[in-house]
Amino acid sequence: MIHVRKMDGSVVPYDSSKIENSFRNAGADEQTIGKVMSKIKGILHEGMTTKEIFKFGYNELRKYSKTASSRYNLKNALLELGPEGYLFERFVARILQKHGYSTRTDVTVKGRFVEHEIDVVASKGNKKFMVECKHHRFPGIYCDIKTALYVYARFLDVKKNFNSPMLATNTKFSSPVIDYAKGVGLKLLGWKMPINDSIEYNIEKYKLYPINVLHTIDKNSEKILFANGFLLVSDFIGKEKEISKVLKINMNKAAEITNEAKSLVEN
Repeated sequence: MIHVRKMDGSVVPYDSSKIENSFRNAGADEQTIGKVMSKIKGILHEGMTTKEIFKFGYNELRKYSKTASSRYNLKNALLELGPEGYLFERFVARILQKHGYSTRTDVTVKGRFVEHEIDVVASKGNKKFMVECKHHRFPGIYCDIKTALYVYARFLDVKKNFNSPMLATNTKFSSPVIDYAKGVGLKLLGWKMPINDSIEYNIEKYKLYPINVLHTIDKNSEKILFANGFLLVSDFIGKEKEISKVLKINMNKAAEITNEAKSLVEN
């Protein structure tokens, strides 16, 4: 039996079914999955890291389906929505907008005792959420109880302005966070949580893929596009002229970007 090393340093038996399901969830067909899994089997060795397996699998999947490989790379793309430009806060706001909320980001609210900078304020009818976003740059890091306690403590100071608090993250929540949230009424939005309304569920349901899942733009172009208001793949559709101007590229290259975006959103 082959053992692999996870991001947290733990060593576990290699489970090919998890990778197969990830490819399947990304939209790869069974023939493609079989081909990629065969390639993975050929390079697999004792002590290999899950990161190495993911990278190899991603590159192989990309040879057969750019759309599936983009979706397979979703978790990594979220890891790159770091603090610069408040990208993750803007991303969470876009999710909430799909649920009918009007949103504002980076809002200063006067509490009972002190002022607070709230990441996202979401309003719908007589409901008003205080949303705090905790972004993690590396996989395998859980959103811990200290963060949940901090968010709820802030809510207690500003609760005259809000109905309830929410904590959003791009990774998973620890068990104590989930238990605590149930007890105090703290809403959670994260990876695999809540069931049937998690961050990846919303992304797939509403096609809210961040632009850095695409293959037709490099890292430098991503930064430029983020800085110019482009956040989601859907923001590219029909915007060839704007993309051409912002990136200083010709219309054919801009069309390549919008065509890939369209393919992913309409898949």
